Parts: sequence; structure tokens; C-alpha cells
Amino acid sequence: MLKVKNEAESASIYISGDIVNDAEGDMLKSWGAGKGYQWPDDVKQQLDAIGDKDLTVYINSDGGSVPAGVAIANMIARHKGHTTAVVDGWACSIATQIFFAADERKIPANAYLMIHKPSTVAVGNADDLMEAVEALDTIQQGLETTYNKATREGVTPERVHEMVENTTWLTGEQAAELFDVDVLDATKTAARAGKSAKDLANIPKAINIKEDNEPTQAAIDKSIKAKRLALAIAITEGELDNEKV
Repeated sequence: MLKVKNEAESASIYISGDIVNDAEGDMLKSWGAGKGYQWPDDVKQQLDAIGDKDLTVYINSDGGSVPAGVAIANMIARHKGHTTAVVDGWACSIATQIFFAADERKIPANAYLMIHKPSTVAVGNADDLMEAVEALDTIQQGLETTYNKATREGVTPERVHEMVENTTWLTGEQAAELFDVDVLDATKTAARAGKSAKDLANIPKAINIKEDNEPTQAAIDKSIKAKRLALAIAITEGELDNEKV
């Protein structure tokens, strides 16, 4: 869940997790499972509490719902105080819209931005599917408009379109070459791998988040059994005192 830190003259917001719509967010909150998710109404309440203070938005998100992300981005853009967005680990997909909505943007050299084509799930006849395609194309144009407003001189809309089309990951240093962002010193902050990470394409090899690198439950159980057996043998042979184990 979104977390706010208020100070005398400024405030900080930490957006870390998957971006969902209000209905899903309210449901998760009612279940006590809202941690790790962001939704527009929750963000609005926090911004209302902040007032006109200068605001720093720390982002570590896989992205999520396009309408929800755009709504949050517009709230940040409308905020009356000066806004600064900082990428803690990575800002992917629709989370980049929140990042670029701030007046000032900062990213560590070893953090990431990822931009790509929007996607959806569609069912129906050919006309329904064509409508979905047209909607996605329109959404993509809107997303690219935001990126184009933040580009460095010489970076063309065609270059931005190519990056979106090909699912492009950018380190902080690479992002600063293309967009109006400031590079911070490299940090050890881990990239946030949420429920949608498995759906992200072209993830750089340097980011070790693949689920197949994680131990399976069977492997964990086998390790526990082996340790228990070793302890039992040690106790039997008098190498360990059973009361101290």
C-alpha cells in the first residue's frame, strides 16, 4: 500500500507495487491484503492530506492498470507543490507515466526504466477485436506523447516509438541520454519483482529475478530433511546434547 512521510515543508510518497484500479484496490484493502498495490483513490487521499507541500515520489513498480496509472500520473502532475520522482529499483510500464509526470526526475545509475506497448485481453467477434486493437493504438499514442515531452534535444518521436514497440529497458545512465532526467549514484536497492514481473519481457540478465532460480518447495523440504537427519546422527553419536538442539 502507498506510504506517506510528512515533514515540515515537504512530503514523501513511496509507490512500491502493482498498480490496480479502485475496485480491486478497495477489495484488497477490505481483505487486509492491500500491501504491495497502488490505486488512484488511495493516492488521492494521501495527496489531499499532504496539501500543497513539495512532494518526492519514490517509485519501485512493475506497472499494472493503464487507466489507474494514468490517473495517478495526472494527480502528480496537478499537485501544486514542486514534485520530484525518484526511481528506487525500477519503474516499468505504466509506472513510467507516474515518473514522467513529476516536475523533476531522478534515477540511480543502476536502476531501470522499462517502456513497452500496452496490452489487453479481448473476446468477441472480429469487430470486437478490431475495436480492441484501435483502443490499444490510441492508448499507445497517449503514452508516447508523455515520453516525447520529456526527451532530450535530438531524440525523435520515431526513436521513442521504436523503443516502445520493442520493449526497451534503460539503466539510469541510458535514460539520461534520452530523457530529461538526472542520474544519481548507483545504489544497492533491489528491483521490485511483483506479481506481474513474470509478464515483463526482455528483462536484463543483470537483474536476477527469474522464478526458476528460486528453490522449489521440494528442494526446500529435501534440505530440511537432510539437516534433520544430520542432527539425529550427531545426537545418536553423542556429538550434540539433545536438550541443547
